[in-house]
Amino acid sequence: MNFLYPGFLFALLAVLIPVIIHLFNFRKFKRVYFSNVSFLKEVKEQNSSRERLKNLLILASRIFAIVFLVLAFARPFISTNAETNKSNGNIVSIYLDNSYSMDAVNKAGSLLDEAKRRAKEIVKTYQLNDRFQLLTNDFEGKHQRLLNSDEFLQAIEDVRISPSSRNLQQVVNRQQGVFTGVSNRFAYVISDFQQNFAGKESIKKDPQTSLALVKLSANELPNISVDSVWFVSPVHQPNTSEKIVVRLKNFGNEDAKNVPLKLSINNQQKAIGSINVAAGATAIDTLSYSGLALGWQKGMLSIKDFPLTFDDDLNFSFNVNANQQILSINGDKVGKYVEALFNADSYFKLTSVSENNINYSSLSNYSLIVLNGLSQPSTGLAQELKTYVTNGGSVVVFPSTTVDMNTYSSFLTALNLPTANNMISVQTKVAQIELKHPLFKDVFETLPKNLDLPTVNRYFTYAENSGASKENLLTLPAGKSFLARYAISTGQIFLAATGLDEQDGNLSKHPLFV
Repeated sequence: MNFLYPGFLFALLAVLIPVIIHLFNFRKFKRVYFSNVSFLKEVKEQNSSRERLKNLLILASRIFAIVFLVLAFARPFISTNAETNKSNGNIVSIYLDNSYSMDAVNKAGSLLDEAKRRAKEIVKTYQLNDRFQLLTNDFEGKHQRLLNSDEFLQAIEDVRISPSSRNLQQVVNRQQGVFTGVSNRFAYVISDFQQNFAGKESIKKDPQTSLALVKLSANELPNISVDSVWFVSPVHQPNTSEKIVVRLKNFGNEDAKNVPLKLSINNQQKAIGSINVAAGATAIDTLSYSGLALGWQKGMLSIKDFPLTFDDDLNFSFNVNANQQILSINGDKVGKYVEALFNADSYFKLTSVSENNINYSSLSNYSLIVLNGLSQPSTGLAQELKTYVTNGGSVVVFPSTTVDMNTYSSFLTALNLPTANNMISVQTKVAQIELKHPLFKDVFETLPKNLDLPTVNRYFTYAENSGASKENLLTLPAGKSFLARYAISTGQIFLAATGLDEQDGNLSKHPLFV
């Protein structure tokens, strides 16, 4: 008898539990006085024999229950006579790579078909009493069985391309499992040996196993894949025009021209296009679409690229909300600039609270949190915001220029942001703007020659944090940051160098803000 999962047999140690319970009698006895000693002896003799038999039966039932339960998980099976005498013949394990890459073709057809032919040729070189294991990427239980040559040739016809993938070391380890107690062991690996399959580490195997690697090569075929997609706008509104950016990659040695693109949302075609991709390079294109309904949308970006089609579709999803919930956490004596900004558009629903009256449990309900001139920013608030950002939230920080710098720096450190160096009280004009960032989408209908940028009277300078993913959106002279975006996990924080108070500058009334 053999076991499909022999590791479960270690659980047989659990039979010690009922044995220990049996050996140690934990029952408490009650003292009873008898006037007749002969009657006491008779009762004791009868009860002792019954109790001993009862305890032995209970012990046996517990042991059998544990043993049968462990055996059920170990999956025992009885080997055939040929398998029982397998030491008299050879045991041959043949791995057949059936990953997507084996769908490529060469002059003999697909690589999978060639792999099947090679496996059949290997089987024909052995004797009738030899036994074979057919192994694929699926690692199914039936692959642990040993087959005769006829059964193997029949089973190999059922192998199909599978989405499962393995590496070479996993395959070798799986093959070793069938060689237990076998002296004549032979292993074959038939694959195209893609980089993610072969790996870079040396293979560890039993020295008694003869391992042969059979490499198949496909013709050099042009292959274009959909690398990634992303939205120009981070906010999706119903029945508005939007744009999506598409990146394609050419894995071939020839330029690809006029590769057709198709964008489908909820199984409806929304946009089409075409793109040229140079050999071994990537290319980017933008598609426009509209007519989105409320709720979750299921999108798919498709291309037509023959003969390799397994990487021609990229599925994605996004949510379209009826409105966006915004939370403004305000310090003492701040202006109404944030309220005026968001209340001008009915799509945004603004909630304003004092920094002393924050409901931390509701932070996850908002898509954006604005910190407006906090006078006492605490590390406790920073930790809650850090959790919120890690889960994909967005935060905008407009500091108070009168806040204690040490308190403010501790708050920024808790958010994994650079600390404040000092306060500059010199009127300065913003020198540069990153117009390509989605934050400034639709701000300018046409780009003026002499762009009027905000002026600041008081602002913080920040210590550069090399570990942070920083993107400057507005920059002061000498490369000092005025407004920067920091990517943190799946969320983001926008950090300003000044507040919205009129004494700090004209940002709150500048067209970039309003």
